[in-house]
Amino acid sequence: MAENITLYELNNMLSIVVGNAFQKQYKVAAEISELRINGSGHCYMELIEKDEQGNTVAKARANIWASTFRKLQPFFEYSTGISLKAGIKILVTVKVSFDPLYHYSLTVWDIDPAYTVGDMAMRRTQILNRLADEGVIDDNKSLTLSPIPKRIAVISSATAAGYGDFCDQLKKNTKGYVFYPVLFKALMQGEQASESIINALNRIYCNMNLFDCVVIIRGGGATSELNCFDDYNLALNITQFPLPVIVGIGHERDITVLDYVAYKSIKTPTAVAEFLISKISESDDYLNELSGEIADRIKDILNSEKLTLSTIESQLPSLVINKIEREKNGLSQLQSKVLINIRERVGREQIKLATTHTSLIDKFERAIERENNRILNIEKSIELLSPDRILKRGYSISVKDGFAVKSVTELREGDYIKVVFADGEAETEVKNLKNI
Repeated sequence: MAENITLYELNNMLSIVVGNAFQKQYKVAAEISELRINGSGHCYMELIEKDEQGNTVAKARANIWASTFRKLQPFFEYSTGISLKAGIKILVTVKVSFDPLYHYSLTVWDIDPAYTVGDMAMRRTQILNRLADEGVIDDNKSLTLSPIPKRIAVISSATAAGYGDFCDQLKKNTKGYVFYPVLFKALMQGEQASESIINALNRIYCNMNLFDCVVIIRGGGATSELNCFDDYNLALNITQFPLPVIVGIGHERDITVLDYVAYKSIKTPTAVAEFLISKISESDDYLNELSGEIADRIKDILNSEKLTLSTIESQLPSLVINKIEREKNGLSQLQSKVLINIRERVGREQIKLATTHTSLIDKFERAIERENNRILNIEKSIELLSPDRILKRGYSISVKDGFAVKSVTELREGDYIKVVFADGEAETEVKNLKNI
């Protein structure tokens, strides 16, 4: 039969059972999902554990009492370079307790900073390994930076001291070089920073032809503020960006994923400005050196050509005389050849003309003979076809109205026609017309 007890009594019994069962301290790895510090200096956290899919599989409240927190917090932040906050993983030494009023909780006695540092390093290594496996980790490094990088797209916070230092360093360079930095505003810390920087890169991409390179700069601050630079999507965007990206985030001892994937990693905004100045200075020095080499080379060529001209000048009179003699001899030989060729050509033409004359005479005589024979044949044909000759052979011609009658259809009975004979004419009346 169930025993009647109060809730307090039940919770108190649970407190005794938990206390007896968990007398030792335990090292527990977990992620901080919530963290707050009250006015008394006590730290209250919610610890969670996630599976490989990111689902929360365990949750517990944890307390760090003020006296302990005052010692753990500075040691942890000094050792890791980041502050205790939601989103980081920690390895804590805890004592399990069950309070009748506040129920199950963990009291934290120690935090191992090496675990958190290792987790951050592992996360960074995972991102770099993924980029390497995808074959893109060195893509931005393989680009070529303009030897005169004056047109600079700057990604930074407009109010950041690092941005001001960068612009001042460019403007006040001792060489007097003129730079054209254009600011693309972005958040440089916090959960939205990586997305904000990607948006700035997209805006630069739309005007890519206006710039020689991209500079991402950020001044000093807490190391924990660098988490936004250990982001896969941001790193991937930089590896695929078509302009060289130079990173200067202002931390000497800290290295982020961006430092590994950018074209150039420089620790401070001022140092980035000095790097750009030095690039132009190198190009300037190279051009000056090249100009000197060109001038020396031109002098050598001029001296060599002067020597050549001097040699030619001394040899020119004899060369000209020799040339004239050779040309005279050549001209004389050519003249002889021309005369011989003319004589031969004239002889050939005379023979050809004589042959042509004889041939023409023969052709004219044969042509005249052919025409005489043709005329005789025509005369004979005309004589044979003469009307008088035809009439003498017994034929006659019937004439009506002055025209020869060629067909019976031209006649009508009663018509008078004239009949022409070789020796005279007769008139007759047409009767008894018949068609054959």
